[in-house]
Amino acid sequence: MQIKRKRRDGSSRRKNIIRIVLLLIGSIALIILFNIINEKDEFTSVGAGYTKTDGGGEGTMLRGELSLNENINSATEQIQRQDKHSDIAKIPYINELNENTINVEAQDIKQTQDVVVASTDLHETTLQSEIDIEQDIQPEQQEIQSEISPLSLLHSPDVINLPPCEAIRHDLSTPNTIQVDTSQIAILSNWSPTAINKWGNRTQFQSTFGNYPQYIKGKDVQPLTDKNGEQCKTKTSTLTDTMLKLSTTNNTAQKNEMNLLFFTNNKEHPSFLEALSSDYSIPSPIESIPSFSNGNGFQVFSAMEKGSSHPFHSHDAAWLGQISGSRLWYFLQPDTPKSIVGEKVNGCDYLLGRVPLPKGATTCIQNTGEVMYFPPKWIHATCALEPWSVGIGGQGGSPNVYDQNFVVLDQQLDETTEVEEQQKLIDCGVLDEKKDVQTSKSAVNTIEEKGEPSTTDEVDDKEWKWFGGDIGAYYDKLEADEHEKRDPNVITSYAVHRWMGPDYSTLIHYELIRQAIYELVLGKIAPSSESHSSSDDTVLRLFDAGCGLGPGLMWFEQHEPAWELVGHTISEDQHKWIINDLPKHKFEAKLRTYDEPLEDGSVPPFNVVYSIEAAIHSPNLQSSLQAWSKALLPGGVIVLIDDFLSVGVPKDDPDVQLFRKSWLATSIFSTTEISNWADGMDMSLVRDLDLGSMYQIVKRNYRNKNPVLRDEQGREHQGWLGSKVRQKLLIEGKITYRLIVLKKKGETKKINDAAVRTCDQVPSVANNNDQNSTLSITIDPVLMSGRGKKGGEQMACISSWYCCDKGELLFDELERKRTERTGYLQLPRDLFGHYLTSFSKHLTDFYRTYPSDYPNNNTKGIFLDIGGTGSTASGMKQVTSKFSHWSGPLEYWVLDSDAKAKELSNAVVCDIDNCPEAPDCGYDVTFSHTVLEHADRPWKSFDTIARITKKGGLTLHLVPWSYQYHATPGDNYRKVRVCVVLLCVLGDLATTFDLTPPCLIAYTNHIY
Repeated sequence: MQIKRKRRDGSSRRKNIIRIVLLLIGSIALIILFNIINEKDEFTSVGAGYTKTDGGGEGTMLRGELSLNENINSATEQIQRQDKHSDIAKIPYINELNENTINVEAQDIKQTQDVVVASTDLHETTLQSEIDIEQDIQPEQQEIQSEISPLSLLHSPDVINLPPCEAIRHDLSTPNTIQVDTSQIAILSNWSPTAINKWGNRTQFQSTFGNYPQYIKGKDVQPLTDKNGEQCKTKTSTLTDTMLKLSTTNNTAQKNEMNLLFFTNNKEHPSFLEALSSDYSIPSPIESIPSFSNGNGFQVFSAMEKGSSHPFHSHDAAWLGQISGSRLWYFLQPDTPKSIVGEKVNGCDYLLGRVPLPKGATTCIQNTGEVMYFPPKWIHATCALEPWSVGIGGQGGSPNVYDQNFVVLDQQLDETTEVEEQQKLIDCGVLDEKKDVQTSKSAVNTIEEKGEPSTTDEVDDKEWKWFGGDIGAYYDKLEADEHEKRDPNVITSYAVHRWMGPDYSTLIHYELIRQAIYELVLGKIAPSSESHSSSDDTVLRLFDAGCGLGPGLMWFEQHEPAWELVGHTISEDQHKWIINDLPKHKFEAKLRTYDEPLEDGSVPPFNVVYSIEAAIHSPNLQSSLQAWSKALLPGGVIVLIDDFLSVGVPKDDPDVQLFRKSWLATSIFSTTEISNWADGMDMSLVRDLDLGSMYQIVKRNYRNKNPVLRDEQGREHQGWLGSKVRQKLLIEGKITYRLIVLKKKGETKKINDAAVRTCDQVPSVANNNDQNSTLSITIDPVLMSGRGKKGGEQMACISSWYCCDKGELLFDELERKRTERTGYLQLPRDLFGHYLTSFSKHLTDFYRTYPSDYPNNNTKGIFLDIGGTGSTASGMKQVTSKFSHWSGPLEYWVLDSDAKAKELSNAVVCDIDNCPEAPDCGYDVTFSHTVLEHADRPWKSFDTIARITKKGGLTLHLVPWSYQYHATPGDNYRKVRVCVVLLCVLGDLATTFDLTPPCLIAYTNHIY
């Protein structure tokens, strides 16, 4: 009986365990099911701009608490967030944009799309206010210290590697019947309601609809309440003015606390939507969709300012026609789980790179005159890319299910004074101080009083700041105004030329110049635009005449590493940007007029002179061309991209004269005149391209509109007026935007040719008697760990030769123990000196020949540490700064063939035996420390060293003579003193390059 009882007890325990396990499994299943239901509810409960969660209508304004409008200390802080999970697609941030509107051509954004910068011209500024926001109120945006508004970084063409648009496209202008697939996203182009002309201008919209009442809505698409708990209302004109004011304010705290939304529908505001309906009709392909036919659904209106957004949400089928501006749409499949969608954030944050874009998202840009349709339940978000982005459309279903718990707006508001309107905004928490609204109103009144000057005679000189023809001061002021908006790590943020091509690129200019160089100088086909770096090792020398902020120099250095690049600018602020802000580079930029490319003959001749939108500023273009021609080798070319006077247009035309004055376009000529000059300079015009026609400059930059000759954004620099006059001249055909090439006669010579090769000198002072005229500097004879800043920590002694200055003691010890059998190993005692002392002395003496004010606003020279990172492939730990304390006044760079060196920003990665990546005459000091014994062909190594060291430079190398085998990865040579001296002195050093830098060789002499 006892045994049977025990068996029953055991069975009971097993049954209890099984029950517990089943209970746990059931609980887990319920939890999972509950979460799935919650995820679906999260996205199906949002629609019509009303939501029980955090959703909003298609026009959620200025989501400050999501940090979109936070000012940032530097544009370089806008790097994309790196997500640890591979299932998150990353989108790099976009680049600096101007404050103008643009009619972005309908296009799919391809995965391989280049960086595009929506800033226009005035060379190195965002001066181009070409796209007129007619009468838009843009109060002057004063920067607070070094803060930058991310809103200034948004613009429709500025997208990098966005997922492609998968919408089905239809053209409403075609006679064919369009059948929209209601299960797919669609874009209908060429929609042309009268609303585009009537509403596209904010001021005109306000004059027609400004007195209609509107709820003042926050981010939750619900009316704000005042201190008495009443729902806040205001006039349409006041709401739109305030939205604009908040979008341009520098009060970061205010932005973060207050976000306004102008989103309404015909159920909430029937009279307003009825008034709007007279200016548009529903496109027939949309009207035939059941969700919108026979009175189904409801109408919606959305007005957004640049940077406003609606986060991911979903609702019934919807359509929206873009009346003004443009917006970026993000789409996710209806069944995308919340874990993929992520938190609700401002949609512009994906574009700015602040938040990774969810996996599986597609993107489409909707431009003015385009209609977007998407099916029910598609999860979507938007980002307004331009000021005054306005849309009209409809949604299926009814807004009544989305917390529409407020009274229908169908009555006009009581008449109020401006002061009362201000007080209402303050009571509703929209504004902190009355002066905010007063400033906005003042701007409105000023514009209304002055009208719209559209002819030269109506321009008031007193409205603009003039620089008396001083082009240096002109550009210094522009750079000072725009400096904080640029990102030195992204060329397109400071390559501010005219937009070209369907991608609105400002980099096509460089591609066209490179194409001309390959075809007309090298006689080859140019690499494709997708090719980041050319494999051609032909050395050409290029001169950038008016290099500005250096975008062209940086682009060519990245794409043609074998080419030597020099640029001149006369703007001190532009030059400081290149020296202090740009990443490390090999090109040379000088604060000097571009009329002196040869610097009194001390610089080698050039193969190419190019100038982008800078030649027009020459005081005497014929003289400039003559100087550039003299600087060219036979067969060389001058490439100009600029504005040229159309044939038959008189120079005394009033518009042309105003352009000359405001743009400082002192050299506005026709290509015929320039061709005639070229004939007298032993040159000929060989290429003339009308870029305006080829790349639709007028359409893409100016929307085919004549400008108002006033800047409504509070900017007074004369260049802003010049940009508008230039727009007027281009649209009227008085000037054209062209690329022309002048070629010098004679057989083409390249820099590789020994007959033309010379070399830059180090900047030493000839008379060194005056100690005050040279640098006061001392290099210490110490070894450092190489890990950390300034070399890291000082190293302890690890051998008799590696430090401690015990070489002579070692020699004496060896002499005492020497026998007849080791006598043949005897070496001179003077070879056992302390090499650190010797090297530091030579470096000290060398640096003390530099001028005391070095670098004096010029680019610093470079100390090149050959083999300076160590062979990680052989198991060594990487060092990054081992001899940086020896670089003195120079930049410290390393040259190494180790693959891990590619991670360093100051590394040239190549084999020293054959290194086209290292430029000729590029380094003041070339140095190696127990490296050259590992070279496969040391005679080639010294050829490279001779080629890359400047004339008068210093080259120092430590090589072992008697030392153990140490393969890292190879150990190939031991060199006696005579051998190394011959390698140093002979090679190509004295024959091809006419270079004679001092060559100091030290030896390690160990006999163990």
